[in-house]
Amino acid sequence: MLKGFGHASPLEVQVYALLERLGVPSLPVHGRSEQGLLLEDMDHSRLWRAASTADMRRAATGRAVAEWYLRLHAAGRAALRSPAGLPPGLHAWVDELTPQALSAAGTRLGLSGKPAWELAIRSVEALAAQARACPQTFNYDDFDRENLALRRTRAAALQAVVFDYDCFSLGTAFSDWRNVCYGLQGAARQAFIESYGPVSEIEQALDLPLSTLQGLLEAARRENVPGWARPLLESIENGELDRAIRAGLETAPGAA
Repeated sequence: MLKGFGHASPLEVQVYALLERLGVPSLPVHGRSEQGLLLEDMDHSRLWRAASTADMRRAATGRAVAEWYLRLHAAGRAALRSPAGLPPGLHAWVDELTPQALSAAGTRLGLSGKPAWELAIRSVEALAAQARACPQTFNYDDFDRENLALRRTRAAALQAVVFDYDCFSLGTAFSDWRNVCYGLQGAARQAFIESYGPVSEIEQALDLPLSTLQGLLEAARRENVPGWARPLLESIENGELDRAIRAGLETAPGAA
């Protein structure tokens, strides 16, 4: 499977090399250049297959995905102790959440002047600063069935690999936890929650408003506002975003 990029040394090429160096499982890379990757073709692979819709409801999938994320997050925390070796383009996803970016997005989405949106613009720097003060790790941030590979060979436990790293960034472990829980269903979600283990309530309180703002920022970049953005827009009207922002600010003494 050949994946090409329109510019030299894109972040994804560097992330595959980074994960290999850190021992985090990824799809086999059979060739690489500054502008492309030759990856394992799952249609013909004897080791890996693409996840199915049914897989997203299986408990074994949830456990396998939890194991992959635990390894990713452990590697990220270790790597950030010596950040000089990280790809230069790797940054925290909250970095793009600035008052200027939100103001422009609000104009595009018709949110300017709404009290909750004006509160978001005033508060986003404090929320982002507190999120950066939490323990940081690697964030995948794009979990979905189309990006999940499962091991074909029978073993004591199913193995999973999450691939395609164009959204790879830095952030809190909870941000990935939330993203995975949204993608898995039923027994798979419950097994992931149990296998991953406890998550930080502080990270959760900060992630809710920040992830909402990130989603709205992404929606504003689209030619047409996507359907998945409707609940985010509704949160501005029904008071959910206002409450989430204020709860997040309470985790940062003096920031409110």
